[in-house]
Amino acid sequence: MSLTSPSGKRQRLSGWLRQPQLGVVAILGFVTLATSALAQPPVVEVQEVAQTGSMPKGAALSPDGTKFFVTNFGQANGNNITMYDASSLSKLGTIDVPGIVVESVLSPDGSLIYASNFTRDSVQYIDVATKSVKKEIQTGAHPKILVLTKDGSRLFVANWDGASVSIVDTAKGVVTRTLPVGLHPRGMALTTDGTLFVANFDGASIDVFSGPDFGFTHRLPVCPIPRHLALSPDEKTLFISCYHDSELHAMSVATESVEHKVSIGKNPKSIEVSPDGKYVYSADYGPSNSVSVVDTTDWLSRTYAVPGLDRGSGIAVTRDGQHALVTGWCDNHIYLVGFVGTGGHPTETRDKIAHTMQGHCTAPPTANN
Repeated sequence: MSLTSPSGKRQRLSGWLRQPQLGVVAILGFVTLATSALAQPPVVEVQEVAQTGSMPKGAALSPDGTKFFVTNFGQANGNNITMYDASSLSKLGTIDVPGIVVESVLSPDGSLIYASNFTRDSVQYIDVATKSVKKEIQTGAHPKILVLTKDGSRLFVANWDGASVSIVDTAKGVVTRTLPVGLHPRGMALTTDGTLFVANFDGASIDVFSGPDFGFTHRLPVCPIPRHLALSPDEKTLFISCYHDSELHAMSVATESVEHKVSIGKNPKSIEVSPDGKYVYSADYGPSNSVSVVDTTDWLSRTYAVPGLDRGSGIAVTRDGQHALVTGWCDNHIYLVGFVGTGGHPTETRDKIAHTMQGHCTAPPTANN
């Protein structure tokens, strides 16, 4: 349960307690309140903006944090991926491949992009330096989200229309196993010890795989339309973007129980955790057209309506944890947002957005999942 105090700060309420100033009568349990000791995450502002290709979807940061890669879902057979300087959003180039790219992930050394190709039912290995496809392997039907082991040896591919996850040996370039999952697998997260979580977008559930060859599996009921998953740096908490309920859920990996529910912007899609684990950022696809930030120390949130943003889609958090790069599915731009006073050109960027940009969504909101 959430409350709003006279100061406007969101407060998460669990259990019961008497707080006369808030008009809440309770008896037992605990409550987390926005008091002088607790505050919302820092104020956020837009600091840079740049144009993308059509329907920018995925967002990925290079391992060294200097480059930002955007997958353009609306581009077929060319201009599929755009590369930018991660701090200035200066365009560094484009990558052209056959088909339609959905999402991407970079190899640990940053030399390769693994890209899921929606129309070719494949994953393409793209050399970053030459911008060319080195290898292509067939997966399941309409692959989307990709997750890579930390050593880069195995790639997990969620097959949207295949109700499956393909496991790829990246060195050999072959699918070694296919895991059956629920309806429309979307978000995935993988622990260092080899536990795989798969969110079933239209199944209100998460499938969990563990053990040798992922032979042990069970299914967890979760919120309606779980879209994206992310692990805390210590891998003790699994974050779930609950698209239908416009909430961020925090689930204990050890007990598999949801310990916190936080209201954020409308229809959160992609989520990512800051490197220090303090903040969780979400790109909100609904009419709030926002980026939300949740502080995991007190579970308070701030939702920032990004000027010009029309249907937030992908998001990537910078190394300092104070900035995020978000894609606008309908307006064909990327935005660098950050805590106020942390750099960029906020005044010039707001002026640019006000005078030259507007959203132009032609597809229904549910078309981008």
